[in-house]
Amino acid sequence: MTGPRPRLTRAHLVWAVGVFAYLCAVSGRAAFGVAGVEASARFGVDGTVLSLFGVVQLGTYAAAQIPAGLLLDRIGPRRMLVLGAVTMAVGQLLLALATGVPVALLGRLLTGMGDAATLISVVRLIASWFPTGQVPVFTQLATMIGQFGQAVAAVPFLALLLGAGWTAAWSGLALLLLLSVLLALALVQDAPPEEPGAAVPQRARAGALLRAVFTSRPAWSGFFLHALTLTTVNAFMFLWGVPFLTEGHGLGAAEVGALLTLNVVVMVALGPLIGLLTGRFPQHRVLLGGIAGAILVLAWTAILLIPTPLTAWQLVPLMVALAVGSATCSVGFDLARTGVPTRAIGTATGMVNIGGYSTSLLAVLLIGVVLDLRAPDGAATLGDYRTAFASTGVLMAAVALGLLLTGRTGAGSSLTRPAGRR
Repeated sequence: MTGPRPRLTRAHLVWAVGVFAYLCAVSGRAAFGVAGVEASARFGVDGTVLSLFGVVQLGTYAAAQIPAGLLLDRIGPRRMLVLGAVTMAVGQLLLALATGVPVALLGRLLTGMGDAATLISVVRLIASWFPTGQVPVFTQLATMIGQFGQAVAAVPFLALLLGAGWTAAWSGLALLLLLSVLLALALVQDAPPEEPGAAVPQRARAGALLRAVFTSRPAWSGFFLHALTLTTVNAFMFLWGVPFLTEGHGLGAAEVGALLTLNVVVMVALGPLIGLLTGRFPQHRVLLGGIAGAILVLAWTAILLIPTPLTAWQLVPLMVALAVGSATCSVGFDLARTGVPTRAIGTATGMVNIGGYSTSLLAVLLIGVVLDLRAPDGAATLGDYRTAFASTGVLMAAVALGLLLTGRTGAGSSLTRPAGRR
């Protein structure tokens, strides 16, 4: 029997390796968020300097998106996956050995650089290996399953950090990333080899790629949708969520781990549904992002208006709202994918990623500055955290306006020829 079945089987295997690589990258990305208290003690820094770790990582991640996308469109996703994982592994080893801020910041910089290469490579693999109608579902599944990396950071990494110490915990992450390198080298191909020329990355001039992306209205809608759904999610997950829960609401490590795990489980449950809705109703993708943004705003407003500490159960709605945001952000990738030529998908995906992570960078920094202004002694109260998180509302309003302006005239249409599996 020689029909499409073997090819689909290989497609799923390539997809699975890409998802594992992304899960490893998310683990390395999110680990510092659960190690904030230990990092503050290890390096003797306050809130502003601690936020600098998040700013360096997110800033590097955002700044590297377009160069990474251009490189991806030239050398292909397999090489980019390997390059990204190796770079992140070096970053984790530097953190494992760091005893001062400069080396630790370098480790986070490398983490951001390697991370920038990973998700866009997975998105490109999916676009190459699966029919157009299946791309939204497999993209959603990939991003959702990859988010279990947050659970890796919240549970086993945190347990290793508290039990075996700083060096062992970060070294463990480096080994996990190196495992993803071996799997990618052994099992991943850029595209199905039976398609003539498909295994060779399409080459185009950087100027042509950038022009195709930056003149695409759907790509800009994807940019703002990604920002709307991820700004507060990343600020919470990358750095300030655990201090908010422990120092602000008085939760223990087990309760924090349970809440973060719940967040990932809800995300994974919602992912396929969001993917199906995206594929079935592509004309409503901008509306879907707006609904997710509204849910986030309502949840944050309700939580931040309550002046007293909350229990873990009372914080569940916030974790669910954050999961909705994370599950919906990938709709931005689909908007960009269908709005640019196939050769520019990597660059367009990088542009969309800039949306969520540039605003996340600003949110992380803004929260740290507000906390230091309100609690210069470092002893932040729940009231301080409430004010700090509320300050991110201005960022949410700005990106919501951007999504409204770029999506109102039909973000399903494009100024460039749409991409698709041929």
